Amino acid sequence: DLFFRKNPFKGEFTIFAGLSDCIDFIRTFSYEESDIEYLRSLMPHCEDKFFEYLQNLRPDDIEIQALHEGSVCFPRIPLMKVSGPLIMVQLLETIFLTLINYASLVTTNAARFRIAAGKSIKLLEFGL
Repeated sequence: DLFFRKNPFKGEFTIFAGLSDCIDFIRTFSYEESDIEYLRSLMPHCEDKFFEYLQNLRPDDIEIQALHEGSVCFPRIPLMKVSGPLIMVQLLETIFLTLINYASLVTTNAARFRIAAGKSIKLLEFGL
């Protein structure tokens, strides 16, 4: 389960975002030859079969259940449930946390600005 502990900006809510980034990442996931070479340089004593296994690793058996992007969400409530082979889920965990946390932070910040400014004022974004 992917969830967060506190709303950003000491706010009352968070807007869920980043799911499409996670889906895009899964669609293109694979270890390139340069990735394998780098890992070999870090772990020269590992067997070749380990690196062959990584090179052939695909997220085909991964299943994701998630809120709809743009949904209002709250702390300690699962945003996403990821299931599949343990090694694949563990490899995706940090990436998904990063993609979801950043996108949700930016989206929530934008929503808070819109609420504060009202509907009739034009907003421009200059970064976090």
